[in-house]
Amino acid sequence: MKKFTGGLAESGELVGAEGLAMPAQAKLVRAGKDRRPITDGVFPESKEFLAGYWIVDVDSPQEAYDIAARASAAPGPGGKPLNMPIEVREVMSGPPPIE
Repeated sequence: MKKFTGGLAESGELVGAEGLAMPAQAKLVRAGKDRRPITDGVFPESKEFLAGYWIVDVDSPQEAYDIAARASAAPGPGGKPLNMPIEVREVMSGPPPIE
C-alpha cells in the first residue's frame, strides 16, 4: 500500500490518505435520549471494516474506478493480490440538489 500511495503522489492524483485503527477500537455514536449512546464497533454484525482511505483528484469517475481497481489488486500476504472490495465515493462540495 505504501508503494501504491507513493505512485498516486508521484502522479499528482493523491490529495490525502490515512490508515485507520482496527474495528475493535471504533465506537459508534448516535444522538438521542439514551444517556449512553456510545456502542462498540461500527460493523458489529459484519466482517467488513474501513481500513483507510485515499482522496484523489481526477477528471472523471472512470479514472477513480481505475485507481480503485489497482488498489484492490494490491499484494497481501505472500504477494498474492487481495482483490478486496474498494468503495468509491465523490467528495461532496455542498449538499445534494433538492429534487
